[in-house]
Amino acid sequence: MPQVKEGDKLDIKEAKLSDRQTSPPGYLTESDLITLMEKHGIGTDASIPVHINNICTRNYVTIESGRRLVPTNLGIVLVHGYLKIDPDLVKPTMRSAVEKQLDLIAHGKADFQSVLNHTLEVFKRKFLYFVKHVEGMDQLFEVSFSSLADSGRPFSRCGKCRRYMKL
Repeated sequence: MPQVKEGDKLDIKEAKLSDRQTSPPGYLTESDLITLMEKHGIGTDASIPVHINNICTRNYVTIESGRRLVPTNLGIVLVHGYLKIDPDLVKPTMRSAVEKQLDLIAHGKADFQSVLNHTLEVFKRKFLYFVKHVEGMDQLFEVSFSSLADSGRPFSRCGKCRRYMKL
């Protein structure tokens, strides 16, 4: 290999342009999700199946062949909405931090009331911020789903946030 230094001029002997495509990674299986939850300290042996059941029941994912968790339009829009408003709500770090605090309480190394007050304050601030910026979520829903007003059914607006409510 010849020694090359900055400023040297080189002759190009050959240049190729190739057209290739990458493919996205496959969807997580239930087993993959359990492994990630355990890695991040989220859930217990008893609660992990409940979490998986919840995301299926709430129609965020469907379970397809090979026990793959395939996100639904609703699941995708929610994740993008949370990322747009407050990315911390999507990351495992928030849930993991709460679980670590609960472990400290269980081992007598943290005070229940202090942890409760702190956690409630963090989530209260996040909730208030989210509500203040919820239009970002509304915009994503309007792009992916028909608007409530277009459905032709009678709706009323909330007096506080002015969003449509189902009667």
